[in-house]
Amino acid sequence: MRDKRYSLEELIEDESFQQWVFCQDDTGCRDWDLYLLHYPDERETVEEARRVLMGIRSETVIPGRLVERMKTNFNTAIDEYEARLANKGNDRGGSNGNSSRNRWVWYSLAACLLVIAVTTGALYLEEGLPGDMLHHVAWGKHKAPPGMRRQIDLPDGTRVWLNAGSELRYPAAFSGTLREVFLEGEAFFDVVDNASRPFVVHAAGLDIKVLGTSFNVRAYASVSVVETTLIEGKVSIASSGSDSLQHVRLLPNQKASYRKDLRTIALGEVEDAGDYTGWKNGWMIFDDKPFSYIKETLERWYDVEIVMEDERSLTCTFSGKFKDKTLQEVLDIFKNTEAINYRIDGDQVFISGRLCLY
Repeated sequence: MRDKRYSLEELIEDESFQQWVFCQDDTGCRDWDLYLLHYPDERETVEEARRVLMGIRSETVIPGRLVERMKTNFNTAIDEYEARLANKGNDRGGSNGNSSRNRWVWYSLAACLLVIAVTTGALYLEEGLPGDMLHHVAWGKHKAPPGMRRQIDLPDGTRVWLNAGSELRYPAAFSGTLREVFLEGEAFFDVVDNASRPFVVHAAGLDIKVLGTSFNVRAYASVSVVETTLIEGKVSIASSGSDSLQHVRLLPNQKASYRKDLRTIALGEVEDAGDYTGWKNGWMIFDDKPFSYIKETLERWYDVEIVMEDERSLTCTFSGKFKDKTLQEVLDIFKNTEAINYRIDGDQVFISGRLCLY
């Protein structure tokens, strides 16, 4: 029976605890079962340590080249760590008996971190495995839930506006040769210039690479086309992991439209790029958009579900600008100009009748 409490680090490093986690030794299993009975308030710490060690047993498939690079990186790091401990021990007239750590524990921790990095997308596989895994998996995440918008300042000073129903993941600090972020949804980026460290947005199969510029990306999971609109500067765009698709360069007042299904990019001119970024200032701007597009925008903007009586109306196209309007005010405009009616019931909107009859 163990007569002391253990910290998270002590549990992970304890060889008998490792055996208990994987139940390789009956005596060890009984020993730690008794520990939990004696210290029931330590169950949360024990469970956390167990989850860390079990990370190596994850079913996530990780490319072998990453595993090998992980081992090399961690072997180097452990060698340097143990050398520092040995030097400290010599300076004090002795050696540190704990300097020789069980490398299996470190591999368990590394594998756990690698699984987290791969499954969350925090690790960009095409760029290889970073040397400092602990640093690179410290990612932050910001969400703009439906009905709300968010403004974020990234570690390098880059400013990002997130539209409703969007999410941005980014590291706690940028390191290496690239500043990489991952976007799902829509965002406007005002990127701080740094020629030696380009800024890359990964969004729905696209890699958007810039040095310092401002642009808008619309990449919702439910939308089949990803739109990148450049306000100023230059960006290059390519389909992730594709060797056949050359980089497309975008100039101010140009829009790149990426078809997810075909993996193709088309360039087009826009009369006013500000129409694509007005949302961050409270504008909803529709330029000859089908009502299906308008419907999805209203659902995200006001956090509602819109149910159409006549689905043919979804193909009708409209243009218009709305500034700081309530949902009811927007729907009244359609009601007064089209042959429809609507009913709001909680977070659901029911639209009856048909748009664009003529």
